[in-house]
Amino acid sequence: MDASLTDLVSSLGDTVVDLLEAGETEGWSPSTADDALSFVDVLCVALAAHGGPLETSLTQVRAHIAAAQRGVRRDLPPAPRRGSAAARAEEQDGTARFRAWRDARVHQWPTPPRVRRSSLDA
Repeated sequence: MDASLTDLVSSLGDTVVDLLEAGETEGWSPSTADDALSFVDVLCVALAAHGGPLETSLTQVRAHIAAAQRGVRRDLPPAPRRGSAAARAEEQDGTARFRAWRDARVHQWPTPPRVRRSSLDA
């Protein structure tokens, strides 16, 4: 690695730390998680170009990234009735928590307040 590439990798590492800290404080939205997974996938493609065992292991990583992106993007079936066996199964496998995270309204940009106009404004 030459000095400029080393500096870029160091800068990228700092950016990743900033991203993680922002995700912890502000929360991850589904679109942000999808974007972050896309960036990791691009890095895997670049590193896999060296071939050999690195390429083999990163191919498996890229398959997991693709599966995670599909999970973030695809529609889930309607939530099961509370207290049912299906609801308990979703609690055990983490689907219920994922559904709550993905569907949370806090991840959507708030709509701007409506400005009311009155006859006194004219």
